[in-house]
Amino acid sequence: MRDGTLCVALIGIGWAGTMHAKALNHLCNMEIVRKTVCALEDTAGEFAARYGFEGYTSRFEEVIADPEIDVVDIVTPPNLHKEMTIAAVRAGKHVICEKPLLGYFGLPDDPPQIGAVSREKMLLAVRREMDEMEAAIRESGKTFCFAANWLYSPAFVRAAQLIRARKTTVVQMQGLVGHKGSPAPYVRYWNRSGGGTLARNMVHPLGAALYLKRMEMEARGLSFGVESVFCDCSQVTKEIENRYIAANPVDTEDWAHVVYTFTDGTKAVLTAADTVLGEARNTFDIYGNDAVFHCNFSPSHLLDAYFSDERGIESEEISEKSDHNLGHKYVGICEETIRGYYAEMQDFMECIRDGREPRAGFALAREATELVQIAYCSAEQGRRVRIAQYAPDLY
Repeated sequence: MRDGTLCVALIGIGWAGTMHAKALNHLCNMEIVRKTVCALEDTAGEFAARYGFEGYTSRFEEVIADPEIDVVDIVTPPNLHKEMTIAAVRAGKHVICEKPLLGYFGLPDDPPQIGAVSREKMLLAVRREMDEMEAAIRESGKTFCFAANWLYSPAFVRAAQLIRARKTTVVQMQGLVGHKGSPAPYVRYWNRSGGGTLARNMVHPLGAALYLKRMEMEARGLSFGVESVFCDCSQVTKEIENRYIAANPVDTEDWAHVVYTFTDGTKAVLTAADTVLGEARNTFDIYGNDAVFHCNFSPSHLLDAYFSDERGIESEEISEKSDHNLGHKYVGICEETIRGYYAEMQDFMECIRDGREPRAGFALAREATELVQIAYCSAEQGRRVRIAQYAPDLY
């Protein structure tokens, strides 16, 4: 800490890292120092300068050894999350960790393509790793923040406020994360990504559904829980011509559809797909007994534009994952705000400063990770499975 001001290090400068960096520049009523960017890319220095960081390094060990740094913001591939989190909290740092928390990355006795490993074996291994993380965080006394940004988006926050005020019963939620595939090569392999689109992307709508339904059920005096899960996931692009779809999985899935049933009988129907052309789709629809809410995180409809050619905007990302910048476009604006990154970072920094728990902490991260792994078990068996069979202590 420097003169009572929180010092932050950002680990990773991909798309989400950029959103975090932009969000740090918007914080209100508190001072922070953007101290260090840590990344392997040659552009780390340029990134640091662009977003107001004092310096950069390629060595994570330098970051956690720096006595001035208070907060380590981990925005790396998920196979690094556990080791970095444990090392950071043991070094006395608070941690912000991107989604997903964890996945299964393989054990020494696994086949080369670990997508063939039993899903129950994966579940048990991931649970052990979460136990290690939780123990290290608890022993350190440091704050852990889970970057579930949908919970902080203005649309979702406002919908939750109105549901609370009306005492609406949420009957069904429908969430979609869809795009044409990730450009990151690691997502093709289970041993680096911890799974396919179910592991990487389902946590967006799942985290929102868990938070909202828990809030609504507890407001009605009911005990919250998830009763069962039914999942189907596969490589739907494997046997088709996919000139425009960039999924190309090796041993991961590129499509997943899950139905979670809550203990009051209501549903969350969630889809994560690397098979959606056009702009990226991030939507969350809430159907209640007396109201309906449609949260459209992206593409935002705030700015609708038409381009007759791409002159001057060839390198611009007008809309995330779009193939080109021609014709009618929903233009991405203030995405760090609309998608919840700004409010997320504001909450995290205030919680670290004030010593309170964030809205999205380790409990939500663990619950969502557990439910994703159980969904994999359901898909492997081709049937609906009960949560109590796999996680009797979850609720």
